[in-house]
Amino acid sequence: MTTDAIIQLAQLSTIVIGVLSVAVTLRSHRRQMHAQMFIEFSSRLHQTLKLLPVETWTVRPDNSETITPRSEELTKACLQLFHSISDIYHLHRGGYISGDLWRTWHVGMQRAMQRPVVHREWLAFEDALDHFPEFRCFMRALINERS
Repeated sequence: MTTDAIIQLAQLSTIVIGVLSVAVTLRSHRRQMHAQMFIEFSSRLHQTLKLLPVETWTVRPDNSETITPRSEELTKACLQLFHSISDIYHLHRGGYISGDLWRTWHVGMQRAMQRPVVHREWLAFEDALDHFPEFRCFMRALINERS
């Protein structure tokens, strides 16, 4: 093997190692961003869910649900919930949320939207989003899907 061949092989090896290093770095960065996004949105949803009354999530032993009367606090909490769902939906549509993460959040959003109190608040708010029919259709689907 000549010196020129050894130098070319060394250069090619360096280029391959460089490309692989960039690929590993990009993959690692993407995973880190997904983790940060999960932490941020989980925190937002947790804070919002704490604002909703307990009756929103509980079912009495006789399988009847207590429907909390409308109030300003309840409406604000539900609006925060809808805003968080909208943000997650936009990120998903933009390809920023992995499929596994989306499936987990989708189930949680579906369960929340099927609760009578949240459903009632959504119906009162839905017309305000007439400029975004795609999101309205998504929310209707969440309400109508069965777990």
